[in-house]
Amino acid sequence: MTKMCKRKLSILAILTALAITGFSQTIPPDIRDMIPGNTAIVAPDKKPGVIRIGVSSPIAEMGKDFSFADAPMAIRNALEVALTEDNVEVIFLESSLPEKEAKLKKCDYIFISKVTRKKGGGGFGGMGMLGGMAGMTPGVGGIAGAVAATAAATAISVASMSGGFKSKDEVAFEYRVTTVEGAVIIPPTITKQKAKKDGEDVLTPQIAQAAKLTLEKVMPPKPEQ
Repeated sequence: MTKMCKRKLSILAILTALAITGFSQTIPPDIRDMIPGNTAIVAPDKKPGVIRIGVSSPIAEMGKDFSFADAPMAIRNALEVALTEDNVEVIFLESSLPEKEAKLKKCDYIFISKVTRKKGGGGFGGMGMLGGMAGMTPGVGGIAGAVAATAAATAISVASMSGGFKSKDEVAFEYRVTTVEGAVIIPPTITKQKAKKDGEDVLTPQIAQAAKLTLEKVMPPKPEQ
């Protein structure tokens, strides 16, 4: 029997099993993991003591005149860099049901975010997907620099995306953090910065600040010396 025939029979067996169990029911793990290309709900085993943060794909409203097409991926890559620590790992949530996916991937927390760019400082009347507080972003020093330097090494980064920012553009970063059970860790929060010149990266400092606050909330306090 050829490999192609064996593959067709395998897929047929999977579909038959799904029909028996019912598509409206939870797919058994042994069958779910056999579905070809089903990487969205598969995650590596979590090591003891590791905190796992599920990062949902960011919403990016950059305007029709913004030339960088992969803004969500660039933002997500920067978040991965900013949130990863020795005992904290980041898992990307790919589906439209991040809360359910986060449970399947054994996450402890869920990080949901949105970036909005307003050309020439036109205000943020369209914000509100997450709701909540607003404020300017204070400097976060070396953290933002480290995030920018590391993210710039990836194929798609905020550093490269910032080439599309123009002088006087205002960029807002909106985010919230919850436990996988839904308890609020950081309520919906908005920060914003205005570019003083073309190409200025005004987003990385905001991501760095959000990550710093998140890690302070989710990591256990260090024992006193």
